[in-house]
Amino acid sequence: MRPTALPDVITASLRERIGVEWSTGDQLPSEAELAAEYAVSRHTMRASLLALQRAGLVETRHGSGTFVTRYNSSIRAGLQELRSLHDLIAQQGHRPGASYRLRRRRVVTPSEAELLERSAVSEVFEIEREITSDGRTVAFDYSVVAADAIPADAEVTGSLFEQYAKVNALPDRAVARVRAVLEPSVGWGAGRHPDGLYLLLDQVQYLPGGRPLSHSRIYFLDEGFEFLLVRS
Repeated sequence: MRPTALPDVITASLRERIGVEWSTGDQLPSEAELAAEYAVSRHTMRASLLALQRAGLVETRHGSGTFVTRYNSSIRAGLQELRSLHDLIAQQGHRPGASYRLRRRRVVTPSEAELLERSAVSEVFEIEREITSDGRTVAFDYSVVAADAIPADAEVTGSLFEQYAKVNALPDRAVARVRAVLEPSVGWGAGRHPDGLYLLLDQVQYLPGGRPLSHSRIYFLDEGFEFLLVRS
């Protein structure tokens, strides 16, 4: 498994403290004070604070310091972040969950073969799952993954990134489109939106070197998940 970079570890720790030690409007300790507390360089701490800022959790006011922005129980993600939803939910202090409705290997369709740059006889691993935070539905995931990224004997549960790591096939970038959709057929059970209104993240993930890994259509419920685009 790829080791977690130190700034990411510190960012996760700071995320957990926001909303517990520091509430909306509170000022965080200075960069120097936090660097001393975590026994890291100011450069490392600056990278961690910048990640929080990009996610919209804090804002830096020049000459004043870093302050906690509006914070609530919804899950937040910066549009520029490529992360496991499971880890993202956990690092914001919530309990992640995934309930799979479909897990199967099958031959690719012609459009999937073209999109994933695989042969017409290759296989994909198709999934449909409900993603939850503290037991509340936040998204429905419809994905196809190149079968070589999922071990043949894998019992797929929880995070897909954990499965990728087992075969050293972690994606390093994604190309995504985000748009509001009205699709009554999406979702199942009590967690689905009654009118089929979702925010769709339609993305292709790529391996280092540029080969496509997966195509995902993730339908987010707006009351449980927020995407942030912080402009400066």
